[in-house]
This record gives sequence, C-alpha cells and structure tokens, in this order.
Amino acid sequence: MLQQVLRPVFWVIFRLIFSVEYYGVEHVPERGPVIIAGNHPSYLDPVLVGLPLRRQIKFMAWDALFRVPLLGLMIRALGAFPVDIGKGKGESAFREALRVLGEGEVLGIFPEGQRSEGGPMGELKLGVARLAVDTGAQVVPVTIGGAFRAWPKWKLIPKPAKIVVRFHPPLMLDEKERLERKTDREYHAAIMQTVAERINRSLLPALRGGSLIEQYYKQPPSSIRSYEWGPLIAVIIALLVSIGRGTFASHWIDIALPAAIYYLYLAADLTLIKPGRFSKWLRNSMPVWLILIWHYPLTRYTLLPTGSLNPLLTGAVLAAFFSFFYEDYFTLQKFVRGIVTGYYFSLLFELGWPDETGTFVTLLVFILVFVFWYKVIYRWLIGLAAVVVIAIGIWMTGKIGAPFLVYAALAVGVNAYLQTFTSIAYDIRRAGNVNTGVED
Repeated sequence: MLQQVLRPVFWVIFRLIFSVEYYGVEHVPERGPVIIAGNHPSYLDPVLVGLPLRRQIKFMAWDALFRVPLLGLMIRALGAFPVDIGKGKGESAFREALRVLGEGEVLGIFPEGQRSEGGPMGELKLGVARLAVDTGAQVVPVTIGGAFRAWPKWKLIPKPAKIVVRFHPPLMLDEKERLERKTDREYHAAIMQTVAERINRSLLPALRGGSLIEQYYKQPPSSIRSYEWGPLIAVIIALLVSIGRGTFASHWIDIALPAAIYYLYLAADLTLIKPGRFSKWLRNSMPVWLILIWHYPLTRYTLLPTGSLNPLLTGAVLAAFFSFFYEDYFTLQKFVRGIVTGYYFSLLFELGWPDETGTFVTLLVFILVFVFWYKVIYRWLIGLAAVVVIAIGIWMTGKIGAPFLVYAALAVGVNAYLQTFTSIAYDIRRAGNVNTGVED
C-alpha cells in the first residue's frame, strides 16, 4: 500500500527537480525472473530505475540505510532488502536474492558494490553472474547518465540536471553452458564483462559530455557573439528614428543608457569576472533581462507600439526561460539567440508595419515552435500556456489578420534560422552532453 502511495509522489518530485528521459523500457521482460544491473552514480538510482516499470524491483541495499529513520521505511516500502557489506557476510542477502528470483520477480543490483566516482564501470563483483547462472534469470543492463552531476555522493542535496536512463536488451545465458559451467569463475567474469560493456557503451558519451560542460564553465568567456551586437544596432536605429520623430533631444539617454550598461557588463565579463558556472549562465541570460528592462523606453521614445499585452508576454517568456535550467547549456544558448533575434526583428518590422501585438505574437509563436522542435522539458505545459496566452491576447485586442500572420511567420523564420545556420556549430560543442547512448 505504501509503495503505491510513494511511487506517484516520487514521480512528481523527480519531474519537478530533474529532467528525466527513459529509453528501452520495453527491454524489461513483463514476466519471469529478471536481474536489473546498472551503474551507481548517485543516491537517486534505485528510484530512477524503478519509476518507469510496471513491475516492482526488489533492490539489494546497504543494511545501514534501513536504520535511518523514515529513509529505512521508504526503501523497504519500495521493495528493498538489506545486505551486510562486511567481508564474508553477504550470504544471507544472496539467499534472499535467490528467493526473489525463484519466485519470478525482478531483482535490482548495482554490481560495483558502491556509488561510483563518475567514471566508467570497472571491475564488477560476480554476484549478478552467480545469480543468473544459478537461476537462469535474464540480466537487463541499465545505464544511468547525468545522475552523478545531479547528486554526487559528497553533496548533501541534489541540484537540477538532465538525467537519461537507458535499459539495454536482456542478456540471456545459454541453458546448456550455464549448467556445465556453473562454478566456473572465468565464465562468471565473462558475463560481468559483457554487462559492463553494454552499460559503458552508452555511459561513456554521457561522461565525456558532462566533462566537456564542466571544462567549458572554466574556460575564458566567449568573445562578443553575433546576436550580442543586436542591442548596439538597435540603439543606432532607435536614435536615428527618434531624430526623425522629434524625441531625440529629450529622451536619447533613456534609449541609449540600458544598452550602454549592457556593454559595460560585457566588457567586465571579458576582462574582470572570473569564469564559472554562474558567470556563464548570467552571460547567456543577460540579453533576455535587457529586453525586459529596455522594451518600454525603446518603443515609447521611437513612437512604436509599446504593447498593452506586455505583462502577459513577460510572464510567458520568463516561464519558458526558467525551464532551461533543466536543459543542457547549449540549448539555452539557442533559445536566447532566438528570443533576441525575434525581438529585434519584430521591432524592425514595426517601423514599417506598426502593430501592438507584433512582438507579442513573434516571441510566443517562437517559444511554441522552439520547445517542441527541441523537445524541451515541460514542453506540453509551456506549449499549452503559450497557446492560452496567445488566445487571451487575441481576445483582448480583437486582432487576428494579416499582421498576426506576418509576425507568426517571422517567428517560424527565426526557428528555421536557428536550425539551418546555427545547429552545426552548437551541436559540435554540445556533442555527448545530451546523447547518453547509442542503440544496441
């Protein structure tokens, strides 16, 4: 009963804190004895592996965990049973594992015997092979990628991260060979080598990607990117427009000051600010903050429509933006580039075709297309919110016609630009960061 209550609770918690993707769940047999054997990078692994399966997994777990108040109750409710990791004291747990498999159930084991340090699996204990040989159970190797970054063993609490769990096709032992070589340790070692190879085949790309990201955070900041020149071009155009429309003398400082502060920040980032995770994320998010702060003076003093729907637009952009804390770093860069490109081009369109819904439609349609094209976490929720906000905007303004279609087409064009002209550069840099495996 308690397990039925805890499973949906864990599912909600994991979906809120982490971005979790599952592949190969169909490889777990629906009946009969099965051993699930995987790498063990974090505290999260038993729950991560068990959540997508209909069948309950009974994990072998360190006996000390059962003595921790509340935690012991939860892991026992999730089907775990204790194992004494002291030398020569594991036979009772082995007999319990034999019983579990003898009853045709699913047994979960992390054959490294402890949480890993974030590297590939090395030499494995032979318990999985012994159990498979004794019972004829199928062995399903499972790779957990990204969990080490989410919750390494030296951290007290987890942090948001993208996690990918991949179940591999089951390893089925030849019936005649397993009976003939039941006590052959070389045979057992060969079985475990096969298990490790299947896990490492998809684990290594994830480890390389995580390592590349951590190295990137420590690298010197990028030179000014092409889209980061957008505010400077916008200032020049806005000042020329304000001269023509008679607002330059009284309001040029309101137009130029936010952009000037932005470029002072860029100069500081390039010369003074120490490279790190926070500085990289701040640099990537700063163009969005500039737009939110700068939009009103930039449009008002160039006599463009400031937009009555700005509160709705701001909320929608921020809601979509914060979902990228769960995504990989390079997808965030693409998203910001798209927001910046769409925003400044929508203002350029409004110089010749003023419409108070122009920027509103451009950015919301861009978000709608982007989150589904790149399969962003919470895309269905973000997409639904974008559609609802667009519908509210149409209802409030009563406008849906040629301007709407023009600005929607602009948003689609920005997504096409990202896909056509920027994908190769970004995807080379992010290689391995999201792809945690290859198909068997």
